[in-house]
Amino acid sequence: MLPSDADPIRDLRALLAQGRYQDVLARYQVSERQREPALTLGVATAATRLGQLAAGEHLAGAALGEFRARADDDGRMRTLNLLGAIMFERGRLADAGRYWAEALDIGRALGDTQLVARASNNLASALHLEGRTEVARSRYREALLAYQRMADRRGLAETCYNLAIVCRLEGDLEGAEDFGAEAVRHADVVGDSVLLALMTVGRAETMLERREFALAAEALDRADRLAREAADELGQADVLRVRAERWLRVGEPGRALDAARAGRQIAAGHQSALLEGECAAIEARAAARLGRVDEVATARALAERIFTELGATLHLDRLRGE
Repeated sequence: MLPSDADPIRDLRALLAQGRYQDVLARYQVSERQREPALTLGVATAATRLGQLAAGEHLAGAALGEFRARADDDGRMRTLNLLGAIMFERGRLADAGRYWAEALDIGRALGDTQLVARASNNLASALHLEGRTEVARSRYREALLAYQRMADRRGLAETCYNLAIVCRLEGDLEGAEDFGAEAVRHADVVGDSVLLALMTVGRAETMLERREFALAAEALDRADRLAREAADELGQADVLRVRAERWLRVGEPGRALDAARAGRQIAAGHQSALLEGECAAIEARAAARLGRVDEVATARALAERIFTELGATLHLDRLRGE
């Protein structure tokens, strides 16, 4: 049952907290006459979490203009943080960093510990992508401590997920498993299917590194169900990415190629640059196993171009080492 219209902003925030993003988009129509930026920001958040990045960016931009006109620093800070996340997903790292740095400055001035932690966690993701692992790890741990003090389950899930990635890429699979399990545990409490799907995909990646292929398949099935129930197409594409990696590791390059290609096409449709590049890199490896030289060259060139434009040093190094 949907909430009443007595306080639309409160009700919208309640839906967001429950991960009911489709309900937000179905219930709240933001028109050109809509001048309530908090409502516009809420709808932008729902669209972004469902991978509708173009719509999210458009709505967040409108909200930002209104917040600035009202000299509302809190609203401006939250909108800048969302815009940073959208820019990061679309591969515009310089813009993402600029938005997050501005949000961080406002958060510190306002004494908003939660937003400072969130922006720090986000900035750490950009730093890690650029290969600045130690600085990123430090920022992640600062964010983790802040979220622990606030008992912020969403923040804890997201930061544990990111720390699991750092550990996994460094070969610390025990650390990756611990952080991954914590990420899933916190996301379970939050009850947001989109968040839980992402955390579950992350755990499946660690299972692959531990050669736990059956467990990884089960985790990916669960993540896929969650993403589909939430109508999260980018979440489904992320599942396809890791499925493709799993198929490669169990000696099924044809199935890997199909999954990677399908994931890449979804990512491209949503303008998710990093995910598109990651899928293209797996596509190239699968095509190489099948002896499809032309397809290898095309997919590899796409992945290299995307990673270069992103400044994704870690991904470039892995691609060139394959």
